[in-house]
Amino acid sequence: MAWLPVLATAQTVSVPPAVRLSYDLEGVISSPYTGSAELLWQREGSGYTSQLLIRKFGLNLQTWTSTGTVGTQGLAPQRFVSKRLGKDEVSAYFGKPPGKISFSANTPEAALEAGAQDQLSVFMQLASVLGGEPQQWVAGKTIAFQAVGDRYAERWSFKAGALEPIKVPGGTFPAIKLTHEPTAERSQKLELWYVPSVGYLPLRIRITESNGDFLDLLWTGSQKP
Repeated sequence: MAWLPVLATAQTVSVPPAVRLSYDLEGVISSPYTGSAELLWQREGSGYTSQLLIRKFGLNLQTWTSTGTVGTQGLAPQRFVSKRLGKDEVSAYFGKPPGKISFSANTPEAALEAGAQDQLSVFMQLASVLGGEPQQWVAGKTIAFQAVGDRYAERWSFKAGALEPIKVPGGTFPAIKLTHEPTAERSQKLELWYVPSVGYLPLRIRITESNGDFLDLLWTGSQKP
């Protein structure tokens, strides 16, 4: 059975409570790479802050930060910030000016679409959508929305796979895998494994480049922030 893309704005959502997820990090960036990562998710009133830290040798090599609000359709980002070690941060702003996405780098403005997410908020928005209507997530179903990075805005589509077991340092769990394939605009492949038994949180995150380089985040444990 074929499924048409479903916009995030049409979903019933169940937004996760505040949590700090810790990961071991494996991958290849020109050469084999190991480190650690942390995904922090915090809520205060109608606002949220999410942050992803990529670490090696005690240094924050990459930091993504997303801030915005939480409503009946889930996350509504207002600002996304990307910071690499030794470089200036680069930001994207939602609705400044109204109806637009603007960038601190020399990137042209883009029209802001309903249900838009940034490349970090997407992790918890997908968790919210999965948790809100879990019975609908059969293999082959897709969800699509505008995705915004520090220098781009494009449309991402995620396709669900069948429930499958994953083994991570924190245990072995049945998980729903969501996959975003490369597009004409961007060569990254994104694979996310969400686990129903822990509130549909992403216990594995894998990002693969067209040249074969990849980062694989493997969950080790969770804490309250």
